Amino acid sequence: MTSSNNSRRQFLRNTAVASAAPFVLSLNAEDAAAQAAPEYRALVCVSLGGGNDHLSTVVPFDTTSYNAYKNKRAGLALDRSTLLPITAASAQGGRTVGFSPNLIRLKSIYDAGRCAVVAGVGTLLEPTTLAKINSGTANLPPLLGSHADQGNFWFSLGTQNPYGWGGRMGDFVAASNGSRSNFTTISANGGFTQFLVGNTTNFFTAGDGGAPRLFFGGDPLEQAIIGPTQRSNLLEQAYTQVHQSLLKGATDLGTAILPENTFPAPPGGGRNPLANQLLTVARIIGGRNTLGLKRQIFFVDLGGFDTHAGQLNKHPGLMTQLNDALSYFDSLMVQINASNNVTLFTQSEFGRTYNFNGDGTDHAWGTHTFVMGGAVKGGNIYGSLPNMETNSPDFRSDGQMIPTISVEQYGATLAKWLGISNTDINTIFPNLNRFNTSDLGFMKP
Repeated sequence: MTSSNNSRRQFLRNTAVASAAPFVLSLNAEDAAAQAAPEYRALVCVSLGGGNDHLSTVVPFDTTSYNAYKNKRAGLALDRSTLLPITAASAQGGRTVGFSPNLIRLKSIYDAGRCAVVAGVGTLLEPTTLAKINSGTANLPPLLGSHADQGNFWFSLGTQNPYGWGGRMGDFVAASNGSRSNFTTISANGGFTQFLVGNTTNFFTAGDGGAPRLFFGGDPLEQAIIGPTQRSNLLEQAYTQVHQSLLKGATDLGTAILPENTFPAPPGGGRNPLANQLLTVARIIGGRNTLGLKRQIFFVDLGGFDTHAGQLNKHPGLMTQLNDALSYFDSLMVQINASNNVTLFTQSEFGRTYNFNGDGTDHAWGTHTFVMGGAVKGGNIYGSLPNMETNSPDFRSDGQMIPTISVEQYGATLAKWLGISNTDINTIFPNLNRFNTSDLGFMKP
């Protein structure tokens, strides 16, 4: 390879990282570490944007915990008679929970063993306690309660880190996809996410139509840049090369994905954005064999969870959308015989305060999450449910639940199932060795 080509390739890599442009394809798949990939596996990250109220999602149910919750939350507390109580194989010190009444289909998936709760997940640099926080000795993530900063920390594990752990996982599994490594990571919400920004891999974006979105859409600027005239400007050459790769990839993907009418129409009559995105994911996964893919990581999202006000009116509807979308996706994976090969997990930048502000809840810290799929050791709660009583050591005075599981432990468990080696997992998750385990146990081998 000539020095000119080397310079061009390095320029492309630096441009992709600096701009974080979602349409940039990886041109360096050959640099990724080869991973054994005997069967197809995929992760689907469902982001609940705005900070989901985990205590109105997975609700205290045993008498002691529920009474404390009802007293603390006053008019915001959900009626105990409407909750959907679940059982768990793990001991929780006598504490039990019930799902939101709007999660009835998700509860059925939980009862069938394809869904689990991971309790008390959050941004952590190291294990911490209320005593350490009160004494000023806790090493806390910066800017707790900030949407942007905690969202970045969830995905990049540090506010100054340009790479997301989904993208970094992509770096290590892209080689298993061979010449189709550009389909390793895909954002199906039609936009940018830091979660999928890797060091040597970058991600496609796909909208409801299933094919990657063209950044300029064929406007005169695009036509001028990718026209037949030989370009001498390095930036123009780089854009042309990347854009032509995108066009070819779009054609390949558009040919391989399953037609929309392969599946039942998504719930909500087109008004459930999460269900629409998950249909796109299912269509792409349906083309996995045609494309020869072994490993993929997807990103989808549902917004509206910043419920400072009007929570009683807003949150039930969001839970209904989540319930309908997740149960719909579960049925699609069963339909295409991919349930055991695809694991969906939820995240939110933070939970909401235990305290009631009079009309809703405020920004907090730890939260509860869901993991769903045929490879999940479902019907169980992983981690520890918090003590809901007055002066509980599990909450700060402002009502923020202190995480007991780090984002890195959560992600490392998923990465191990994806087939990433322990050595590479420790590279992806730099603070992992500060915690007592790197595998939370919620995934089958």
